Amino acid sequence: MTTKTDTAVGTVTVTPVRSRRDWAAFSKVPFVVYASDRNWIPGDIADVGTMLRKPSEKTSGRMTSQAFLAYRGSTLVGRIAAIADLVFIAHYDEPTAYFGYFECLDDVEAAHALLDAAAEWATAKSLTTLVGPMSPSLLWSAGIVVHGNDIPPLVGMPHNPPYYAELVESWGMTSVKEFHSFYHDDPHSLVQTKPFERKYAMGQRWKARSSVTIRPMNDATFDEDVEKLRVLYNSAFSSFWGFTPVEPDEIQELVATMRPILDRDIVLFAELDGKVVGFVMGIPDVNKAALGAVRSRFGILRDLHTIARWRGPGGRKHRTHVRLDMMFVDPECPDKGTSALLIFELFQRIHDRGYNSIEAAPVLADGGWFRSVRASYPVDPSRTYRIFSKTIRP
Repeated sequence: MTTKTDTAVGTVTVTPVRSRRDWAAFSKVPFVVYASDRNWIPGDIADVGTMLRKPSEKTSGRMTSQAFLAYRGSTLVGRIAAIADLVFIAHYDEPTAYFGYFECLDDVEAAHALLDAAAEWATAKSLTTLVGPMSPSLLWSAGIVVHGNDIPPLVGMPHNPPYYAELVESWGMTSVKEFHSFYHDDPHSLVQTKPFERKYAMGQRWKARSSVTIRPMNDATFDEDVEKLRVLYNSAFSSFWGFTPVEPDEIQELVATMRPILDRDIVLFAELDGKVVGFVMGIPDVNKAALGAVRSRFGILRDLHTIARWRGPGGRKHRTHVRLDMMFVDPECPDKGTSALLIFELFQRIHDRGYNSIEAAPVLADGGWFRSVRASYPVDPSRTYRIFSKTIRP
């Protein structure tokens, strides 16, 4: 598949990624797009090699994809991946394709040509809707940053130039979902302020009489804990927008990307009668260390330099911020105060561990969490992420 768009300043050509050289160019595109962006941190959240280029047999059984490159003349200007999430399609019986790993210069013709190529690939597979960006799914990285892209990205969350939303909207895509993040300097102090006074008092009373116990992740039973997390995730998120059941190898791969930076003391399980009924994870924001690391296209070099800055002498100055992620409770848990117990315990531990600030993300804009946050803490989100959709019937 090759698409050409003629313009007054040259020709945009979109070609499928096939060869080793093509994949090298695919990895190079972000270095072109973010050449002057001081806030950008190299590296895709979900690895291109294991997700797109050489997926495992299990990954191939869950999704199929095709990557594309855009050139203006001989100049590399963009990339995209068209993705068919076979689990999503079967789970919802919806002929939907994703686009992801989208990066492009501020070039409308190039962006449209890339989206055209993704849509053409999808329609050839009888898929009728294009949704994204999903890189490669909601479990990993999703959405275009439409507010808050002038600051360094939050660990594990996307980052992009401010013009991306305009590029996809001009192609005819419309917003289908929004997620937010919320920032605060000292969450332990926050829940003791006047707006939270009543809820904090209720939480303390609930804790005194609750049979729920809170414990951190255990290195000795790490794999068992991860499996318990997966089972609970599939139960708690079954009605969440875009949910698909997570397999053991998927959660293991996701956790493996975070394991080098995890602080086990702020990865918490709630248990009742010996059963895991709730979970919340604080992720130390390694991006402060990553911002100062080398910008090499060799990922292993970037990672080693980042970890050295993170764990080496002076690393404590980077470990100040925490992302609150994956807070959920078993919907059949009889103790309805479990979520509050987890949050209060996490905030206390973050304070005790010497972290200075927290950011909760992603928070679904039309979900219960968002309404709860706005009711108690009526401030504007620090960032907003938007997912787009378009019908692409031939």
